[in-house]
Amino acid sequence: MKLKRKILSVKLKKSDKGRGKNFLIIVVIIYSLIFARLFFMQIVKVEKYKKMSNKNSVKVKRINGYRGKIYDSDGKLLVNNEAGYRLVYLNGRKYDEKKINEMSKLLGYNKKVIEKRIKYGEIYNYTRENVIFDDISKEKAHKIMEKKSDYPYLEVQIYSKRKYLYNSLGSHILGYVRNVSSDEYEKMKDSGYKKDDIIGKQGIEKKYEPYLRGEHGYKYIEVNAHNRFVKTLEEKKPKIGDDIYLTVDFDLQQKITDYMNTKKMKGAFVAIEPKTGRIITMVSNPEYPLNTIISRMTTKEWNNIMFNKDRPLENRAITGRYPPGSIFKILSALAFLEEGLNPKEEFFDPGYYQIGKWKWRSWKRGGHGYTDLAKSLIESVNYYYYRAADKYGRKKMLEVADAFGIGKNTGIDIPGEKPGLLPDNEWKKSKLKEPWYTGDSINLSIGQGYLLVTPLQMAKAYSILANKGYTYTPHLVEKIVTEEGKIKEIKGKREEVKYNKRYMEEIKEALVQTVEAKDGTAKRLRTKGVRVAAKTGSAQNSKYKKPHSWVSGYFPADKPEIAFTAFIEGGGSGGKEAAEVAKIFIDAYLKKEKN
Repeated sequence: MKLKRKILSVKLKKSDKGRGKNFLIIVVIIYSLIFARLFFMQIVKVEKYKKMSNKNSVKVKRINGYRGKIYDSDGKLLVNNEAGYRLVYLNGRKYDEKKINEMSKLLGYNKKVIEKRIKYGEIYNYTRENVIFDDISKEKAHKIMEKKSDYPYLEVQIYSKRKYLYNSLGSHILGYVRNVSSDEYEKMKDSGYKKDDIIGKQGIEKKYEPYLRGEHGYKYIEVNAHNRFVKTLEEKKPKIGDDIYLTVDFDLQQKITDYMNTKKMKGAFVAIEPKTGRIITMVSNPEYPLNTIISRMTTKEWNNIMFNKDRPLENRAITGRYPPGSIFKILSALAFLEEGLNPKEEFFDPGYYQIGKWKWRSWKRGGHGYTDLAKSLIESVNYYYYRAADKYGRKKMLEVADAFGIGKNTGIDIPGEKPGLLPDNEWKKSKLKEPWYTGDSINLSIGQGYLLVTPLQMAKAYSILANKGYTYTPHLVEKIVTEEGKIKEIKGKREEVKYNKRYMEEIKEALVQTVEAKDGTAKRLRTKGVRVAAKTGSAQNSKYKKPHSWVSGYFPADKPEIAFTAFIEGGGSGGKEAAEVAKIFIDAYLKKEKN
């Protein structure tokens, strides 16, 4: 039997058709909203989510470039780098009581200190890491690293820290580094400096900062949700700074420093090669501890250095300004010879020189008797200079002193040098509202009055005399060596003065006799087999009961290798205290050269 399929036809009402249409519209709207949301998240917000993703999973780790090392003239390592440790808090500024308590127990600081460090610590731009302690001890750092899993919000970062192998020795030469200041950062940020960088603050570290500083590298690393390392994404290696080789011999530097410390002397000693300008020794005593000053110091430690009555931070060799006393007489003598003084003519010294009611006394009671130029230097006869200054005046003395570098910077390659003072008529009118008197010229002729010099200036002046008319700019750096081994040599600039070489020879022979003669004031410097030319000085001053002690000279007298100046604050006679320092150097230098 065939079955016939019955087709049913359903006839919808008008109201049912409207309901279906509405349902379709609702479905379309819902899918449209979903599509729009996906489009907004995937297209419009893609950059934002990408950045958020990077911040959550990728960290930028800076790799500090090591600073270059510093060596002495013999290649002895003086300044190196070692591991320093800083403690970083990984939660930015957010904290709770539990974390504060944990950190207080771990670090040994009270809770207020911890809270303050979190609130005001330096935060890195990209990682939001908060540096709460930038210089913690090695022991404390390793203790924290061993318990890393107990403190997931803390991280110890290792960085390159400066290490001064001889601590205070040569501190005024080497200088030191510290964190860049806000003002320095604003000036140097375009050169690649960061807010937490270290920078040279004094000495060689400051002057040669562009060479010594390395270039930072970086490392992009991926971390998981627990801040644990996953993998390195990208890395740029840091560049090591250039190495500096000094002209200074630290064996000789140590010898002089040890002696001055033993005798508790405050002063300076400078030894320079006249024919190159290379500084062989430059001591300023007392010195200061470099490894202390670059570390986190207590207020007491800082005050002990900053407000110490002996002024250890002062580089007396280049910033100390003192009356030179009789070591200045070589310049007065040259000026008077240029003015026509006959070096063989004798003048009788009765023990004083008088103009009207004014009287200037000789240091020797009863005077020195008949005196020519040579004797005036050998026995340091003040009368001879009083008389010549009264006759010839100040003009040529000031001209010669200026030519020999008095009253101006020497150009040494470390910052902070002071020019001293070469007073003239204009200066006195401007500063003291008085004219220049004959008595001012008389005082100037023996290195007193308003005249002020630095020990380095006098060493340079004696270098010019040693070479009979020229020298080179004093410098402390011999060469700069890059990581690749390229060498840049540092040379002093030649400087000349145009005065009669015969007169300089006359003065030289007198200075040799100042050491060799029975009545010579510098006889302490007598050295077997070597002719030393030198002049002592004792300069009156208002700060000490005793005069400042000076000696300047050079040796060997006929083929000078070294010019030197020793200065002792309130040391008394130049023929004793200062001469003893110079003699120790001469003996040590000659022994080392022989060996």
